[in-house]
Amino acid sequence: MLNPITQAIRNRKVSFFTLPLTLVAGLTALNLNAQEQSTETAEAEDVERVAVVGSQIRGGKVSEALAVSVFDADDIAELGIESGDELLDLIPENGQNFFNEAGNIGGGVNAARGDVGAFNLRNLGTGNTLVLLNGRRMVNSASYQTEEVGGSFVPVNSVNSNTIPVGGLQRLEVLRDGASAIYGADAVAGVVNNVLKTDFVGLNVGLRYKDYENLPRNDKQLTLEWGKDFNDGRTNVSVFGSYYDRGRVNSTHDPRWSNSDFRDRLPEDSPWAGDTNFRNDSANSLYGQFDLQGASARDVGLRDVFTDSSGEFETYPIGDERCQYTINQYLCGAIDGQGVIRHNFNGHAGIGRDLVSDLERQNMFVFVNHAFDNGMESFTEASYYNFSSNLIRHASAQFSTSELRVGAQNYYNPFGPCGSPYRLSEELIPDVPCEGLEFRLDNYRFAELPRIVDNEGTTYRLLQGLRGYVGDWEWESAIAYSKATKSDVTHNRVSNTLMQEALFDSTEAAYNPFSAGVNSNIERALVDVRRDNETTLTTFDIKAFHPAMFELPGGDAGLLVGVDYRRETFDDDRDPRLDGTIRFTDWEGDTYPFVSDIANSSPTPDNSGSRKVTALFTELQLPVLKNLDVQAALRYEDFSDVGNTTVGKLAFGWRPNDAILVRGSWSEAFRAPNLVTINEEFVARSNTRTDWTCVYAAENGGDPEQDVLDCRNSTQRSAEGSQDLKPEDSTNTSVGLVLTPTDSLTLTLDYWSIEKNNTIGLLGEENHTLLDLVYRLQGDVNSCNTNPAVDRVEATDDQAAIYAAAGICPAGDIRFINDTYANLDKRTVQGFDIGVYYEETFDFGRLDFRYNASILDKFEQEAGGDAAVLVNAKEQGILPESFPVDGFADLIGKDGNQKQRHTFKLSWRKDAWGAAISGNRIGSFYQSHLTLDDGTRYIIPAMTTYDAMVDYRFDVSDVRTRVRLGVKNLTDERAPLADDYFGFFSDAHRDYGRNYYVDVKAYF
Repeated sequence: MLNPITQAIRNRKVSFFTLPLTLVAGLTALNLNAQEQSTETAEAEDVERVAVVGSQIRGGKVSEALAVSVFDADDIAELGIESGDELLDLIPENGQNFFNEAGNIGGGVNAARGDVGAFNLRNLGTGNTLVLLNGRRMVNSASYQTEEVGGSFVPVNSVNSNTIPVGGLQRLEVLRDGASAIYGADAVAGVVNNVLKTDFVGLNVGLRYKDYENLPRNDKQLTLEWGKDFNDGRTNVSVFGSYYDRGRVNSTHDPRWSNSDFRDRLPEDSPWAGDTNFRNDSANSLYGQFDLQGASARDVGLRDVFTDSSGEFETYPIGDERCQYTINQYLCGAIDGQGVIRHNFNGHAGIGRDLVSDLERQNMFVFVNHAFDNGMESFTEASYYNFSSNLIRHASAQFSTSELRVGAQNYYNPFGPCGSPYRLSEELIPDVPCEGLEFRLDNYRFAELPRIVDNEGTTYRLLQGLRGYVGDWEWESAIAYSKATKSDVTHNRVSNTLMQEALFDSTEAAYNPFSAGVNSNIERALVDVRRDNETTLTTFDIKAFHPAMFELPGGDAGLLVGVDYRRETFDDDRDPRLDGTIRFTDWEGDTYPFVSDIANSSPTPDNSGSRKVTALFTELQLPVLKNLDVQAALRYEDFSDVGNTTVGKLAFGWRPNDAILVRGSWSEAFRAPNLVTINEEFVARSNTRTDWTCVYAAENGGDPEQDVLDCRNSTQRSAEGSQDLKPEDSTNTSVGLVLTPTDSLTLTLDYWSIEKNNTIGLLGEENHTLLDLVYRLQGDVNSCNTNPAVDRVEATDDQAAIYAAAGICPAGDIRFINDTYANLDKRTVQGFDIGVYYEETFDFGRLDFRYNASILDKFEQEAGGDAAVLVNAKEQGILPESFPVDGFADLIGKDGNQKQRHTFKLSWRKDAWGAAISGNRIGSFYQSHLTLDDGTRYIIPAMTTYDAMVDYRFDVSDVRTRVRLGVKNLTDERAPLADDYFGFFSDAHRDYGRNYYVDVKAYF
């Protein structure tokens, strides 16, 4: 018999509390704070057989009292959702998706590209969410990338949300508190459990076609569901499959994106009007800058005629008003300083680059369930996922830290050898020696052809399980093997070795950087670059449950005990031109591991790793009183590489009367360092960074315009994995109130808090320069205390003079910064989840209203170690107020960490007709790097979209048929302007406008 708490919850929509006024406000403005989806009301005996996330005990009583959000199959269908990443977009508690293609367009081969979506509950970061399939762990995506944690970028990985076909879901469950004691590592922010349909009987076929109003894109999808009983109903075979074809979205498809300089979209009265941050084109183009090498511009007669005093000149298309002399039929030249021809990433040559790749995806799941005569049951699962995608990216440039040179003998060099057909007239350059002059290639892009990226990936899983009874004990065991593979091939990459050879070629087969890309012979230097990834997951578990170990005043206490084992592996195989097999040495002598053979790509070694994890766990269901249920859990996990940990959990549900439920939980959670951060070999990365030691010297040493010093340029950061890392640990608490004032209405409110310690991150390049400054400020001009992580060249006399005037010891340009993954900081995230649910049947049909929201109240990352030194130095006035200590502050609203997210859905159904309207609101946030000197922030406003659908059910030749017409983004809302690759914040927003779909499903 179910106790009152369980009975009430199983017949209600569980959500958070709010005042009745919020129901009205949610319908009108989506400004309420709510969160929580629940399943349709189910019969108690049916629910009893279903495992709900939050407890390993099937039909466990307390699990329904936990804060769980649920999307069922009807929700997913009515919302018009067709992929896993789209489904995550509509879950309020899920944060930004850092694995999206539009956001990764600048990440190159180091990004997780293709058909990949990441889980990020509570915006706590990718990798803090445990993802399950039918209650068991899923394998991570084959590829990984980096996210900013602390002051720099740290490798992260995630289960790929698109490996689950949303059409095959029975429901999606989201447990919104820590569950490591129940499920193990990674369940810090919560758990997402994908529950697929099993024991299906019948044949259903679905077709969907979607078209976009603003874009030449259309999507097509075919779904199939088939199942049959055999052996007098003791055996069931169910098959679910889908095929999805998605059209590409290119920057040239919409004028909003076609020019990567977005300054014209800023209002004239905006404080950011004209701000070059919004100029997202590039100074590197086919019209390059060339710097004389190995000779004096004055000695060879070029100074102030063809070049400036440093021997630098720029090129322009013939007819440009800046032309000062003609080079050939394509180009003219001018003394450096006239301004560069900038490269439009999003519209160059009418090709642009893709926001969304052209994609094909296939999913298939097979379930075989069999009941033996002795009462034992067998369950078998097999899944297969495959995708292929094609993406257009912008063309390559070279890193400023490793620029190539144009040989004096280059066939097309206008200052080349005497007798060369392309050497300028002798009357113009009489003092240029007959062997010619060598130039460094600067501000240049090999933009003849875009990069084309082909991705293909496969994921499969095989699981065999058994369950049965031994006496009063119910037991279950399963073994599973999963494997994900992915190949990433980029065409039209430039080999530094081959290009350097081509630039020094004295024949007409040489590369011609003076042709504006016309017949330049670029083909001889182009190569394909590969990245091949693989992850595997092997799991085994056995658990047993006794429903009545002892008796309590509220009923029988249940006990579950179990053991599980898993082995995880990953393999990251980089192209020989990236992993050091084929090495390039630049003209300054730099080579692997600081320089790769691919222009515009950092060197990366091959990487692999594995770990074994053994766990012991137990869970108690304690009906302490008739109206009080308690859950207690304890788990011990032992890792082969990072030691062991023990965590616990307590949760309760207390119903003082029929209309009120009070619930809460306390738990410990942990996240083991991912395999990359432990096993990664030495990796160098080049990023544009500000040297704050240099800035201080410039501002205080008489060089405020940085005419002598150059404080922002490409900086190399080196990092490597650490065997000393230990698991991140967290304490999760929640307390909530569920009100059911009527049979039709449920209101809920939950407060939650996560305090995570030992967050794995990097101090970061710019923070290291600040630490270097703090040490130097502690000394004087003649006494140098420095940060040993910052490796600098010796200061020039001009640089030393500026530093001396500023009162600190001199510092040269940065060679590289050495950073190490470490357990650094404490993150605190807390907030409220609110929900309103209303269901009623009237003469005109049945209404179902659901409103969910998540309100972030606190998101802080406290500084520790060297970061604490910086924070204290700033508080004491040692560091200027305008010098930022990145990554260690209040993170609410910063760079996509929106404070509020809201969703609602109102559906109606009567007889054969049905309709629904839904809304999704993403709250405002700010882009931190656009903050003005007076502290004014650039706010990206909230974005609200609405969807609508209508469907009709009828019979066609005795075949039940449903036709559904839908509109997504009903009001054609477009994403607000942001400083990003395509002018919108793609980690949080979509900017594709209104689209329409027709969905036909036949039930045979």
